[in-house]
Amino acid sequence: MTAALQTNAPSRKIGARLGRLLIVAALGFVAPMAHAVAASTPLVTDVLPSGVPLPAPAPDFAPAVSDASTELLGNAGGVRPWLDRHGVQINLQDVEELWGLASGGVRPGPTYDGITAVTLQLNTQQAFGWHDGLFNISALQIRGRSLTNERLQSLNAVSGYDAGRSTRLFELWYGQGFFGNRLDVRVGSVDLDTEFLVSQNASLFLNASFGWPLSTSSNLYSGGPSWPYSAVGVRVKWAPAHPLVLMGAVTDDNPTHGPFYSSVAANQRDPSGTQFSTEGGALFIGEAQLWVDAARRLATGDSAALPGTWKVGALFDTGRFPDQRYDDRGGLLGSPESDGRPFYHRGNWMAYTVIDQMLWRAAKGQQKAISVFIRATANDGVRNRFSSEVEAGLTFDGLVPGRIDDTIGVAWGTTLYGRRALKSARDAMRLGGSGADDLKPENHLELTWQIAVTPYLNLQPDLQYFWNVGGVARSSAGGIANGFVAGLNMTTTF
Repeated sequence: MTAALQTNAPSRKIGARLGRLLIVAALGFVAPMAHAVAASTPLVTDVLPSGVPLPAPAPDFAPAVSDASTELLGNAGGVRPWLDRHGVQINLQDVEELWGLASGGVRPGPTYDGITAVTLQLNTQQAFGWHDGLFNISALQIRGRSLTNERLQSLNAVSGYDAGRSTRLFELWYGQGFFGNRLDVRVGSVDLDTEFLVSQNASLFLNASFGWPLSTSSNLYSGGPSWPYSAVGVRVKWAPAHPLVLMGAVTDDNPTHGPFYSSVAANQRDPSGTQFSTEGGALFIGEAQLWVDAARRLATGDSAALPGTWKVGALFDTGRFPDQRYDDRGGLLGSPESDGRPFYHRGNWMAYTVIDQMLWRAAKGQQKAISVFIRATANDGVRNRFSSEVEAGLTFDGLVPGRIDDTIGVAWGTTLYGRRALKSARDAMRLGGSGADDLKPENHLELTWQIAVTPYLNLQPDLQYFWNVGGVARSSAGGIANGFVAGLNMTTTF
């Protein structure tokens, strides 16, 4: 009996330690921590959808600090310091991408895409003495061609910058802080994917699904208020007690005011981004963020902190959404006799969770670290073609010898079809209707290396592999060969 107890003692200690870790992670907000306030100033990189430098995987409660040394133009001959004194900040970023479909898809070959983003922010306290106010306006110039649409034909866009060509307004809002900025309210035309549903570690990757996921971009009108579109609405961010942050927003659900199914591209319906549509439904979204540092709380001595952010959220859209199996006469959409017009339901929803967690750090305060991200979504399988989605990946910071500011990442993602979409495809195969293909979840794998050439210039070689391209089995009539894509992203901050 004694020997057995001695043998099981280490396992009991490990189990107890794991139990404490889970308790700390779930109830971390109970322990007192340093005072923190909600951020009112967005990060400069918020205007970029992917391939951005990684902040620590925790909410950034402090306003971003202006540092001209991290920008190509520096002080711009003294112009930037003068503007800063008057509460004005102007940020200019340029992204150039070269992509090549090496094999698979429908037409191997190269493409180019790029964007230039300009953001102007006015701090009202510095400008004219109004405390805790911020005016923000940004614009995009999007150019190039789409490798995803023209060569690969995948469901998940190869790049977050793979968007329709246009020169457009991006965001236009006024933010006001209350109670020492613990409460932060924005009103205007806002982009939800700069704050909601986002994983900070996933923002390293270039594939668009690691930003705003396919389960929202395909299931909402015009993809919802996400890059490069914004929508009229209100966003509220509240930090009731560190380390808990609560966010909510209400926006118009259709930023370009078009039908759910349309032969006209969203960017063509609103090429300038100035439509400011208030018709259609309303989109409600809420998210709770919990900052955890379980390692510091459980460790003894000077142990490396392992920060993380755990998020849960949900959205509800009051608009009308198409049934994925039945038409407006009650027949099957997959039948040759169908009129092709789906029956529409009122309302739609989605729930999600996001985990960003540092797993290992060489020493406290050092950049050498390994982090993980996981994001999962779930929604209704009646109204939505895609009912669930999972992305996960690892990032390795500062592990390349002599390259302390570089980050390497590997990530995978997939999206599962809803039950009615699957049944509709089987109906079409059985009855000989249109779209008679065997649906299979598309999977994509990405390997990327963000190279910090200078503080203002990043080069990012990138490799991606797709299978079940287009969400169709390769053996099906409409099947597409597995695709291998190579690319290079260059991001410059002026």
